[in-house]
Amino acid sequence: MYVNEIKLPHISFCDKLAKKVNACVFAPIYPLAPNHTYEETYEIVEKLYRHLLTMNKPIIIMGDSAGGGLSAAFCEYLATNDLPQPANLILISPWLDVSMSGDYDDVEFDPMLGVDGLREMGETWAGNLDPKDYKVSPMFGEVAGLPKTTLFVGTHEIFYPDVVEFHNKLKDNGVDAELNVGEGMTHVYAIYPLVPESKEAFKHIVEVILD
Repeated sequence: MYVNEIKLPHISFCDKLAKKVNACVFAPIYPLAPNHTYEETYEIVEKLYRHLLTMNKPIIIMGDSAGGGLSAAFCEYLATNDLPQPANLILISPWLDVSMSGDYDDVEFDPMLGVDGLREMGETWAGNLDPKDYKVSPMFGEVAGLPKTTLFVGTHEIFYPDVVEFHNKLKDNGVDAELNVGEGMTHVYAIYPLVPESKEAFKHIVEVILD
C-alpha cells in the first residue's frame, strides 16, 4: 500500500517466475509513504525503464496491489510522454484509485483492506497531487495507448469493483485486456503459495509472458 517494503512471498514469486520463463526479473525498491511521494518513485522507475529499453529485449511490467496501480499508472505515463510501451502489462489486484471514490458497499468481506485506511495512505502517496490524478490513480487516466493487459482480482477484496471497471474501460478503448476473477479469493491471491487458485494464476502468467 505504498508504505510496506517488498516481502518474502514477493521475492519467492519473482524467483520462481524468473526460473520458469528464463528471464531477468527486476523488483525496484522505491521510497515509501508517508515520508515520500510518487514523484521520487517515478524518477527511479523511469530511469530503470529507459535502461531496459537499451537492452532491446521484450519487457513485461507487472505489479500487485499498490505495485499494480503503479504499473498501470506508469504505462499511462509512458503513453503521455511518447515512450515505448512494454510488450505486456500484468496487474494483480491493482490499486487503481487511491482516492477510494468508488462504490464498495456490495463487496463481500475483505479480511485485509478497508476503505478509510486506504484513502489516508493514498493521500500521503499523492502528496500535493490530486488523488484522482492518473499518476497515482490510473483509473482516471487515458488508457487507449496501453499494451496487452492481463488482470487478476478476487471477489473478496475491496478493489474488485474498481478492477472490473478498469477492465471495461480498457476494452471500451480498444485495449487487448483480459480479466481473471478468483471466486471467493482475497487480495493478491495470485501470489499466495500452495493455493490451487494461485497455482493456476501463476501458470497463466507464464503463458502470457511466453506467448
